[in-house]
Amino acid sequence: MTLALQLTGITTTFLLVSARVAGIIVSAPFFSSVYIPAMLRVAMVFLLGLILTPGLHAAATMNGPALMVGVLIQFVVGVLMGLVLALFQSLFGMAGQIVTYQLGVGLAVSANPTLLSEGSFLAEWETLLAILVFVAGGGPELMIEGLHASFQAISINALVIPGASFGFVAGLFQTVLEVALLMAAPLIIVGMVVNLSVGILSRAFPQINAYFFALPINFGLSLLMFLAILPLMFSVMPTIWHEAWTDVSRLLVYLEGQA
Repeated sequence: MTLALQLTGITTTFLLVSARVAGIIVSAPFFSSVYIPAMLRVAMVFLLGLILTPGLHAAATMNGPALMVGVLIQFVVGVLMGLVLALFQSLFGMAGQIVTYQLGVGLAVSANPTLLSEGSFLAEWETLLAILVFVAGGGPELMIEGLHASFQAISINALVIPGASFGFVAGLFQTVLEVALLMAAPLIIVGMVVNLSVGILSRAFPQINAYFFALPINFGLSLLMFLAILPLMFSVMPTIWHEAWTDVSRLLVYLEGQA
């Protein structure tokens, strides 16, 4: 006896929509954090799927292998959208990690519940601060709006993702690294000046253990510089998130095949 499962059009549409929603939930900042219980994330996928399904229609021929491919495509589209924002979130952690090593306290690590790994306390602090700015700036609401707009850019019946969209996301890795280095540049410059001065001092006065004084001087100057640029960091975070949302819009253009 063979049991055949026939999916109605509305059920197929719901599966495809939910797959894209799930892709965003597992990759986007805040939504993918372990601070949010897994059951709540599953509920968000189900609820958003129910809300978005009525306005969309899956192709009648999408069943069997085509449906499996379609679900995978929708999931990848969601992951790409969430990954763009996750990359911009990661730059705050990278900048914090650079600052931590510059202060000479790189061995002071703590658990990072967002990445399920260990990281420096400053990297964790900057990451949590970035998530706070993301939520306070209406990030979750903008994510839902972007999700709705994505169905206009690439249909739920799509079985192919434009290759240019993958290249666009890969190119963001370089952009994120550059921004992280720019955020930590003042601390890097201070460290270079201190180390250069210590090297010159040790050569000019060999009898003085210049490196013995290097650590506290480096820590003190780096800490002062960090406190000086802290207000600038608060003002820069919304701008960085704005650029992240701009890149999400650009990704939708690539997904639409118009770039």
